[in-house]
Amino acid sequence: MSNWFDKPTKINSLNQNIDYIMCIDENGSSSNLTYILKQLTSDKIISEDDKYFTITGCIFKKDNYLSAKKAIETLKKKYWNNAVFYDTKLNKNKTICFHSREIRKHDNCFNDSIINYNEFIVELSETMKKINCKIISISINLYEYLKKGYTHNVYNVAFDFLLERYIYDTGNKKTGIIMLEARGKEEDNNLLEHISKVINKTGTKRINSKELKNKISGVYFNPKWNEEYSSTYVGLEIADLFSYPIHKYIKRNIKDKAFLVLENKLVGYPNYKNKGIKIFP
Repeated sequence: MSNWFDKPTKINSLNQNIDYIMCIDENGSSSNLTYILKQLTSDKIISEDDKYFTITGCIFKKDNYLSAKKAIETLKKKYWNNAVFYDTKLNKNKTICFHSREIRKHDNCFNDSIINYNEFIVELSETMKKINCKIISISINLYEYLKKGYTHNVYNVAFDFLLERYIYDTGNKKTGIIMLEARGKEEDNNLLEHISKVINKTGTKRINSKELKNKISGVYFNPKWNEEYSSTYVGLEIADLFSYPIHKYIKRNIKDKAFLVLENKLVGYPNYKNKGIKIFP
């Protein structure tokens, strides 16, 4: 497990001696900077949907992660036989994966013709409400970021803020791992290079590398499913379901039902500004 920083690696079990796991998901696109710069130079209007990039981390104590995994799997088995669905493109059964976009659009296995959708949403909300984790979320206002002359990689900046808040919120002498969703070979390699440099050499602006190395025993890049599609990485599903309502709240300043389900999990609740939710600049 000591060579996680050599290349993007996935993790399949939590048998190692850790106290915490933080699972991370993103919304919006960090590559929107190029588009926004063009809009700015042309004096064109930029929609709120394009302005923000958000990454959200769900912090679990190890036992709470295992409990959350069990709760999600129980819900899947209630609505889908053996928690699987036949994928016509792959011509094989796949374990159900809770993906916010598909759920919202009633797509694929979440279609009303397959499940009682309204009943499922009520039960999903109740399940998510009971999940024991803490949430931290960083949003970059790409428009303001460019206006102020910032040029650093947006994902790296957001990740550093997230990393600092993870360290602040977990106890001394407590170790953990971080799980991100794999995005693509180049993106994962670039992000890992930054993360490895921060943790092993430079630290962040507020936390030195020694503390980061003591408290983070690995950073991993997992896909949505394992290679056989026989299981999913539940922490990434939970992060996905919690990240979108936060991203929507940042864009619209509206607390929808999904946001209200997670609100009291935000670090610093009820005063989570700049703690559980940070907008930069």
